[in-house]
Amino acid sequence: MWTLCGCGILPQMEQSNERDGEFVRKTAAGSRSYARLARRWKLVVCTLSLASLAFAQRPTGTWDVFAHGAKGDGTTLDTAAIQAAIDACHAAGGGRVYLHNGKFRAGTLRFRSNVILHVEAGAALVASPNLDDFPTTPSRHPSYTGELITGKMFLHAEDAHGIGIAGRGTIDGGGDTWAKGPYGSPSFHRRPRLLHFVGCENVQIRGVIFRNSASWTLSFLECRDLVLDGFRIESRENPDIEQTRYARAPGRNNDGIDLVDCQVVRVSNCAINSGDDAIVLKSFSPGGLCRDITITNCVVSSNASGIKIGTESAGAFEDIVVQNCTIYDTRGAGLAVLTVDGARIERVSFSNISLRNIKGDAIFVRLGARDRPYRKDAVVGKAGLKDVMFSQIQGTRISSLGSGLSGIPGQMLENIILRDINLEFTGGIGPEAVKRVVPENIKGYPSGGMFGGTLPAYGFYVRHARNVVFENVQLRFVADDHRPAIMCDDVDGLRISRLRAQTMPGINARHLVNTRHVTR
Repeated sequence: MWTLCGCGILPQMEQSNERDGEFVRKTAAGSRSYARLARRWKLVVCTLSLASLAFAQRPTGTWDVFAHGAKGDGTTLDTAAIQAAIDACHAAGGGRVYLHNGKFRAGTLRFRSNVILHVEAGAALVASPNLDDFPTTPSRHPSYTGELITGKMFLHAEDAHGIGIAGRGTIDGGGDTWAKGPYGSPSFHRRPRLLHFVGCENVQIRGVIFRNSASWTLSFLECRDLVLDGFRIESRENPDIEQTRYARAPGRNNDGIDLVDCQVVRVSNCAINSGDDAIVLKSFSPGGLCRDITITNCVVSSNASGIKIGTESAGAFEDIVVQNCTIYDTRGAGLAVLTVDGARIERVSFSNISLRNIKGDAIFVRLGARDRPYRKDAVVGKAGLKDVMFSQIQGTRISSLGSGLSGIPGQMLENIILRDINLEFTGGIGPEAVKRVVPENIKGYPSGGMFGGTLPAYGFYVRHARNVVFENVQLRFVADDHRPAIMCDDVDGLRISRLRAQTMPGINARHLVNTRHVTR
């Protein structure tokens, strides 16, 4: 009979009625037998334990770039070593590629599925100063010009999933390397974007600092399920908003975040200071779609617009919410919604936004007909813009340009609501601006200056629109301004309630031209 004892096996001794000598002899034999069995069982148990440990052991999930030959000395080109770590991580099923305690110089790095690039605090990943390290390569997806190429980029992914960037370190696009060129349009065929992800799903970017891009900073084309959270972008070559735009250096077209035909996107808790548009949604394809996108808790500044939908606007924009953001020191519009290449825009909401020192429009909404195709043989659609709401918007030091909301003859903006608005403009414009003929400029590039100068209202100029609501709106100016607060021309369905607007003596706060169905 046997019983287990600890990790070995002990024989259970039977009581014996034999003589003491015989008992001792049997006991000694049992002890020898026990010793042999114990040794055997210990060997079996140890073998099983080692096998169990070997079976349970897993890779650490972290691929250190130093283990793949990276130097991290700021001089050596570490492209091959970092790429080897990315490839090994992907081949093992995924994990984290770890950059730490160094400055890593590299050319184009290509992400693989299930790989997170972690840049530790104090570490930096820096773009090579040699353009040959950023090759233009074939792509399954058409680019800005419709070609099946990627252009140039520092960090690249195509048709990958489960990828991302994390950490508290810095990724530097090396943009000042090309302070004197090369230039051209589109910029990213000449100079590398800092990041360009194409056709990817389940992407997360968190925590790091992106700086000094040579072109667009973070570019996403036809991606889905993006979480962009808690990082900073410092990519502004002419930071003084009070100087001319290119006072210190030529522009690099370095947008902050570009979302092109992307869906299910959450942008939150980011600080962006960019040389061109800070956050901008675009569409390159008539069949493309920007939809289900939220932008919240962001602080942005820009040498162009703050938060913008459109300019490149071929497809559709639907179900977009922007809230709880601060926008300051922008050379263009604070908020802009634009369709000029046939896009349809519907169900867009801006709320709880603070604006400060806006050199363009506080709010700019435009439906035009530039009709630029971005795809070969593309049929440009008929633009539409409706169901757009602005609420709880307040700002100071808004330029005297005036905010424009304009369609074109035969194509009206529809269902535009402006509620709980509190804006202070710089003012200072004389009465001649009220009488000026505002050109339609149907095919013009959409910007606040497209109408040739200041608008006939210091607050809002609305033209070619249907069903427009102003509710609980307060408007004022700093320097004497001889324009009305609101002017409407060719508006069908207008409601203005609880308007409090500063005006000069003898000037009505509202000036309505060819406006029908007006209620209060």
